[in-house]
Amino acid sequence: MFGYPKWRAWTVILVSVFGIIFSVPNFLPKVVYEKIPASIQEWWHPMTLGLDLQGGSSLLMEVQINDLVQERLNGLMDATRSGLREKRIKFTGLSVQDGVMSVKILDNSELYTAKNLIQEQEKNAYNVDIDENVLRVSYNEEALTSLKVKAIEQSIEIVRRRIDELGTKEPSIQQQGEDRILLQLPGVQNPTEVKALLGKTAKMTFHLVDEETSVQDAQRGKISSDSMLVSGDETIVLKRAVAVGGDRLTNASVGYGERNEPVVNFSFDSVGAKAFAKVTRENVGRRMAIVLDNEIISAPVINSPITGGSGIISGSFTLESAENLAMMLRSGALPAPLEVIEERVVGAGLGTDSIQAGAMACIIGSIAVFIFMVAVYGKFGMFANVALVINVFLLVALLSVLNATLTLPGLAGIALTIGMAVDSNVLIYARMRDEARLGRAPLQIINAGFENSFSAIFDAQITTLFAAVVLFFMGSGPVKGFSVTLGIGVVTSLFTAVMITKFLIMVWYTVRKPKSIQI
Repeated sequence: MFGYPKWRAWTVILVSVFGIIFSVPNFLPKVVYEKIPASIQEWWHPMTLGLDLQGGSSLLMEVQINDLVQERLNGLMDATRSGLREKRIKFTGLSVQDGVMSVKILDNSELYTAKNLIQEQEKNAYNVDIDENVLRVSYNEEALTSLKVKAIEQSIEIVRRRIDELGTKEPSIQQQGEDRILLQLPGVQNPTEVKALLGKTAKMTFHLVDEETSVQDAQRGKISSDSMLVSGDETIVLKRAVAVGGDRLTNASVGYGERNEPVVNFSFDSVGAKAFAKVTRENVGRRMAIVLDNEIISAPVINSPITGGSGIISGSFTLESAENLAMMLRSGALPAPLEVIEERVVGAGLGTDSIQAGAMACIIGSIAVFIFMVAVYGKFGMFANVALVINVFLLVALLSVLNATLTLPGLAGIALTIGMAVDSNVLIYARMRDEARLGRAPLQIINAGFENSFSAIFDAQITTLFAAVVLFFMGSGPVKGFSVTLGIGVVTSLFTAVMITKFLIMVWYTVRKPKSIQI
């Protein structure tokens, strides 16, 4: 072709073929697509529809920060008790209530020693007030804010892992406000199972059984401060100190016991394996309880040292409950409980109506653009229309390949892209008209039209792209959905208007060799 590089021609052809091939799954009937082999579906798949298009569930959950603070202060209380005993400081009234740990030091001369001991547990984290000979400890504002931020970040990550284990496609998990998480599950009409999985923190710990204190004595209040009464499959008095923490688990899976009953196999990392081996080696013949979310699962006798870094959790499991426990242990423990404060279910029928309305808007908009371009620019308008069709294919293909979730605002972005896509062609054709009035040769008119209008086209598209990027990073939810399709649409529109339209015009010029051009 006259003055049109081969590499550009091949780029246009290959990109156009890519757009058509990877957009096809979106137009296939579901029954047809499901017959395609799974190995092909992994890379050749349609766009994922958002909650508002295919229906599903939306859960707004609140991270119970107060429970986390209480747990941290309980840990501080245990550490303080051990530290004061080690330094032989006499105390009484050690307790945690309403986010404050208090302890009475009997000897006033040891107040500041006790205060320093507490503050060294976690530097720059606590406010320690002295009221006569009572120390009152609470988190300071900076430490509390840091605790909240980390709890939210960790909770989002754990929620994501658990939801991924369920096989839910394209969930939307994002923070809302200071202590809330919005979870959207497209296609899930009954979130009961999800709520059950997310309702458990899955904190597992191993405790030695206090064999010197009976359950009856503990229930009457005759129990050491180093022990605690815990219920579950049975009620047992346990040592309060954690022998091994569940945070050292690296894997958990379902297996079967000697009587073919479901059990959960678990394994520790190297640090946990050493700690587990040490505890079991030093306590052969004693019972050690497995506690999950403050409930005893089982309390077997340690028959011999367990040095392999793995073990078995047995109990009254069904296969489903064993699988759920293994999944939660694999994904990790939530730092604090999650409470569902709002639940919505969007029906699939509403999603279908939204898709039909959005598709109809795109079709009507496309027809209007087609008619306008042909009416005003004739055959050159047809070239622009062909480029517009390829633009839509490319846009849909990229959304599919990138696994982007299409939402109703995303459909609005596609409709807007269709309306804006021919703006660049209008600028090009206006410049070509100016060149034609000057009596230039046809090839000069074509080249000048594209070259002289490119800077204006590029500036217009790049500013729209900047706006889409800002909307993506500053917005949330629906705004992000709109910005994604708008941003991708800007890129595809620039390519089709400049590259594909010129390619089509140059093919026409090569074949027809017109003596003049009328636009």
